[in-house]
Amino acid sequence: MPLPKKSLLLLLPVMALAATSTTQVSADRPIINFRLPTFTADGFRSWLVRGSEARISGKNQIDIVELTLTIFTGTADDKIDTMILSPAARVQPEESLVTGPGTIRVINDEFEASGSDWRYTHKEKRVSINQNVHVTFRAELKDFLK
Repeated sequence: MPLPKKSLLLLLPVMALAATSTTQVSADRPIINFRLPTFTADGFRSWLVRGSEARISGKNQIDIVELTLTIFTGTADDKIDTMILSPAARVQPEESLVTGPGTIRVINDEFEASGSDWRYTHKEKRVSINQNVHVTFRAELKDFLK
């Protein structure tokens, strides 16, 4: 049995409110299984920020729990260049900047580094680690002792 027109008109604002309320992001609630991809001007993947949880902490600040930052070559081959892991980090997407006061692990084909109190600037593809730095190189050192 169809609803009377008057009942239907009363339901429309309620349905519109329900639809808009489900798409809003709240600053006081975490985003679970957070993902933020970034692409080059040519449309290739540049980096992917992932975390088990994220909170919007400012206009251009996202606090991440269990950060996995995947940095790609930015070319058509879509190859992973470097991975950065940290239990907690702050991402500033507009500046392509990621920082953390705690520990970091940087993994790449040529080396692995760890430490704490760190900063990654994506525009320069530079990681700075300020404390307890440990680096292991995987490169072959030919004629090193000659």
